[in-house]
Amino acid sequence: MNNQTIDIESTLNSLGYDLSDKGDYWQTNALFRNGDNKTALQIYKNSGVWKDYVNNTSFMPFKKLVQLTLNSNDDDLIDKFIKSKDFSFDNEVQFQKKELITMEKIYPDSLLERLLPHYVFYENRGISPEVLKLFKGGLCTEGKMYQRFVFPIFNIYGKIHGFSGRDMLEKENRPKWKHIGIKTKWIYPHLLSRPHILESKSVILVESIGDVLNLYQNNIFNVLCCFGVDISPSLISYLCSFEINDIFISFNNDLNKRINAGKQGAVKSFFKLLNYFNFEKIKICLPLANDFGDMNEAEMNEWIEKKNKYSRSFDSNYYFSVLKYAKNKINNPTKDFLKKIKKFETTLINYE
Repeated sequence: MNNQTIDIESTLNSLGYDLSDKGDYWQTNALFRNGDNKTALQIYKNSGVWKDYVNNTSFMPFKKLVQLTLNSNDDDLIDKFIKSKDFSFDNEVQFQKKELITMEKIYPDSLLERLLPHYVFYENRGISPEVLKLFKGGLCTEGKMYQRFVFPIFNIYGKIHGFSGRDMLEKENRPKWKHIGIKTKWIYPHLLSRPHILESKSVILVESIGDVLNLYQNNIFNVLCCFGVDISPSLISYLCSFEINDIFISFNNDLNKRINAGKQGAVKSFFKLLNYFNFEKIKICLPLANDFGDMNEAEMNEWIEKKNKYSRSFDSNYYFSVLKYAKNKINNPTKDFLKKIKKFETTLINYE
């Protein structure tokens, strides 16, 4: 296996890994054992060699990680998966040399005809068929997205440039979500949410498609999905195209875990957005439960009122609380992040 022919990052993204860039390596959670510690795995970019620090394994080859994630010992399948950048429903595997300029693959709309309108999974979670039909998704019964509810990802021109699939089998070692395409270029659901962002001059940034569905079910439409707890440069660029008054970061609220990854990601994203927006426009407004799907009607109404209160009035104490959290709770802050904290502290003091 020639490492120079492997697009390691694309393979990891397609397997469903949410990568945190640490320079020479990535950190992520161990999907193959349903781990939720997002610093458990350390994967080196140049070779794919990795180590599970939670289970204290030895360093292992990239192929072993793919094998564990796919839960398969089929060498042909594993090798094809590693060497493939794009995956289609019919198991066709294509390999392209990595070039300086990579063109995104555009998928035909005809692929949507293979998705079955089987909505029971989401109906049981309170999402109506009417909402699901807006997103043109359905159950896939073949290929790499087998037994996943698949959502097509449309680019700003209305062309499909990716897919995101939610696992329906819920088997051990099977990733909850799998993505096909270049996730960092996705603006989802641009075609549905853009008119509402323009009208309201505000946007809610959430962690997953499930959060988008739940907010749409509650008639909240100015929503964009980050596919994780980081905001991509593409999404930031998109936000800069609006005349916008409020940006609400509403990642999952991992209240019952030792590390609240959603809150940490929200605070880091807050400081990333400070490079492009005045701090008064950025608010962290996490769900009152783990995510929006776990909230009842009363909690949803309470969250909406909290969000609206942030829009109506400026509270310096709120921003000082964000600053305090950034100074005391962020794990392993980089030098650049510490500089941002210091700069924001000076801005807040001078603002008062």
